[in-house]
Amino acid sequence: MDIFHCHILNIKRKYTKLLFMKKTILIIALTFSFNVLIGQNIPQLENYEFESVESYKTEEDKVLMCANYLFNNPVNIDELNRLISIQYIMKWMEGTPDYTFDLGEKSMELTKGKFDLLGLYMAAMSKVVIENKGEKLDSDEIYNRAEGILVNYCSNSDNKLKPSKKIKKILKSRKG
Repeated sequence: MDIFHCHILNIKRKYTKLLFMKKTILIIALTFSFNVLIGQNIPQLENYEFESVESYKTEEDKVLMCANYLFNNPVNIDELNRLISIQYIMKWMEGTPDYTFDLGEKSMELTKGKFDLLGLYMAAMSKVVIENKGEKLDSDEIYNRAEGILVNYCSNSDNKLKPSKKIKKILKSRKG
């Protein structure tokens, strides 16, 4: 290969790196903007009251938005918005006529009564049923999928959430 072709290859590599960096910066900026926009909408939900059967259905997008907000941010960031999100999800779960949620022995063992884990588990259950509206999910299927979401969240140390013994056991079994 002559010097001219080597120079062209170097230019292409630099251009590719520059393009990659621009795309990465754009993705980071969009992600940050999305989280800020969601975070700004959450305080509006604090005093929301579900007034009719239809209101539970129309609010499903906001419930999913809250669940996604919780799972996209560490527990030590914006604690007030996290609390409002969990309360909103709990109100929705309590009254929605379309779904039944089982907070039985398995979920209590998974979360060990820790509020942060239990709130996220409930958000995960809501996320599962809303994202899978067309499927008829039984309690075990909802539990398994919600458990997976919670365990994945706990597996990321950046989320600053101490896992329960059961979650630690699941994480250990994944590694070995």
